[in-house]
Amino acid sequence: MAHKGYASNNIKRTMIGAAAFAVLALCLSGCASNPSTRQAKTYGHDGYMGYSNSNPNIPNNFSYLNYKSDGKFAGDVLKQLKDDGVKSNQLYFNGEYLRVLLHVDSRLSDAEVDRLRQKAQNLVQYNMPRYKVTTEIAH
Repeated sequence: MAHKGYASNNIKRTMIGAAAFAVLALCLSGCASNPSTRQAKTYGHDGYMGYSNSNPNIPNNFSYLNYKSDGKFAGDVLKQLKDDGVKSNQLYFNGEYLRVLLHVDSRLSDAEVDRLRQKAQNLVQYNMPRYKVTTEIAH
């Protein structure tokens, strides 16, 4: 004959197991529901996969970075050295390299010419960091 306490323990275990299963089922069904519907939003079709709309620092003008505009900018930077003795300059671009050839006043001493060359080198390199700049004096 079965003991009465043994049967009630079995019922308790069954009830606890069923309750645990129900709680687990509720938790898992809560994770699976999608109460908010999110639609993926895209940027405009600008040819850059939306990058120029999402990042205003990316220029969307194909002529933004080119040798012509870079040469004009470097020439404008070198105009600051006119009063120091630079008469004219020539710029040569080759990929990532920029060669600056300075024509200086012939009355400058060798030390002044070297200081001027170094000043031009630093000035152009600082303002045009994407190029490897070399500066020379025309003889």
